[in-house]
Amino acid sequence: MIKRILIATAVVAAAAPAMAAETTTVNGATVAFSGNRATVCEVRDYENTVQFGALGEFGAATPVSDTASIYCNVKFNASIASQNGYLRLVTNDAGATPISQSNTTATAYQQFASALDYGITVQGLGSANTTAIGASSPVSLGSNLPPISASAQLTYSTVTSSKPLLGGNYVDSVTLTLTPVAF
Repeated sequence: MIKRILIATAVVAAAAPAMAAETTTVNGATVAFSGNRATVCEVRDYENTVQFGALGEFGAATPVSDTASIYCNVKFNASIASQNGYLRLVTNDAGATPISQSNTTATAYQQFASALDYGITVQGLGSANTTAIGASSPVSLGSNLPPISASAQLTYSTVTSSKPLLGGNYVDSVTLTLTPVAF
């Protein structure tokens, strides 16, 4: 089978001048050429964990930067979603849960906050604060963006609270989604 393809290609190359056509006829036989490149849209070479370290009394922390490669060989849409909509205190105490995504005050400890907003910037795509996004409402970082193969810097920074934070560990999970768009 491979020999036949190579022979047919050699005959086409020798018998016909170079053309931009996809189909060539040689002595009454048609030889069709085709190929396919898979659509790929992904974030590569990134850290899976961002550690803000010791948060200040009102949640101040040094911004954290990370690099990643963004590769998409077609136009694409980019969006970002947050599991909690903020860094949330890990606790079993119902009174220490935040009132809402927009009011991070601890339910039973009104003088303290139990959640902290943070910002995410993806160089070249855009930025969002986590209070604006949630698991059910991702924020668009762009649509019909051109194909890309580049290194991008991701920067994460806390947004200080108006109230001091309760002590403990604060967590969240963020998903950056790249969705291919056909040409």
